[in-house]
Amino acid sequence: MPSRMTLHERRKKRNQRLLIIAIILLLVAGGVWGYVSQIKPAAERERTEAVFVKAVKDQDRATFQKLVYEDEQVVSIAEANRLMKWFQAEDGRLSRAAAEIKVDQQNYPEPTAEKNEQDLFELKKTAGRFWYDEYVLHLNKQLLQVTSDVAETTVFIDDEEVGVQDGEPLKIKRFPGEYDVLASVEANGKTGRDRQTVQLGDEKTTEVTFKLAEQIKPDVTEQYGLDIEKLLETEVKARTGKSIDAMTAYLDKNRSSVEKEFGPPASNVANRAVYDGFEVTYANSDVKSIMIDLNKTPSELEAVAGKPESKSNESIGTVWEYPTSFFEDILGWLNLRSEKRVIERSDKMWLELH
Repeated sequence: MPSRMTLHERRKKRNQRLLIIAIILLLVAGGVWGYVSQIKPAAERERTEAVFVKAVKDQDRATFQKLVYEDEQVVSIAEANRLMKWFQAEDGRLSRAAAEIKVDQQNYPEPTAEKNEQDLFELKKTAGRFWYDEYVLHLNKQLLQVTSDVAETTVFIDDEEVGVQDGEPLKIKRFPGEYDVLASVEANGKTGRDRQTVQLGDEKTTEVTFKLAEQIKPDVTEQYGLDIEKLLETEVKARTGKSIDAMTAYLDKNRSSVEKEFGPPASNVANRAVYDGFEVTYANSDVKSIMIDLNKTPSELEAVAGKPESKSNESIGTVWEYPTSFFEDILGWLNLRSEKRVIERSDKMWLELH
């Protein structure tokens, strides 16, 4: 009987030891499982920049959507895909973003000393797990400034009209990413258009300038128009009784040919014969040049012909410099092939043929 009790007690103690070992093993297994499945992820989740980088590199849309917000809302599937591709599209962009996240988290909730505003993100702390903190990333809109060399330029982003640039740069805010910017303007019966692709987020402010003036520059015939053609025809005819073509034909002719047609001049000043409405300058008795009174003041001619490119003073008067194409396009049709200049003298305007 005593020996049987001893055996029972031995079995009881052994079972107790096995139970304790089982409990310990269970506790250890539970601890390992809890660490691997709960604590370790919570610890890793606290390293926000690492979670962000891994999600982007792995194209893990679910994790990215849990982490990144726009306008206080989780980013959409399409937006998540767009942003993940953009962060990897250029070397250094993802690492710069990660560095910003890390520094901002270390200084949370105060911004870093070297910047007055957030760059790509604004970090916000959320309820973490265990003793670890968790953060989410709220994307900040980036500033785009658009300028154009033509007033009233309409600006489009991804084919959506966003405003008109006139004078001051047009300021637009969009979330980080790649955008297609189109500038369009209509003037002088023409349309000027240009596109540029911009990356918002690589710089604090992205500036883009469009040069459209050349595209809508008026043609010479459009700029000066038929008014100047009519003016030249009318005034030359009124002053001389002949067409410009006919007056051009007198160049290099002798004095007798001119006087046979127009008679003697009203006066002679040196080698210049002064008629009523025009003057003829001779060199060795041959016609060197003809000056025809356009019967217009400088301001009146400018109203019709536009401002000259420049002015230069010569002994004959002030020469108004118009583009060569002005005379080629406007006067060429008159069969006027000589050299010609517009001269201002004594507050009157003249057309010189020579």
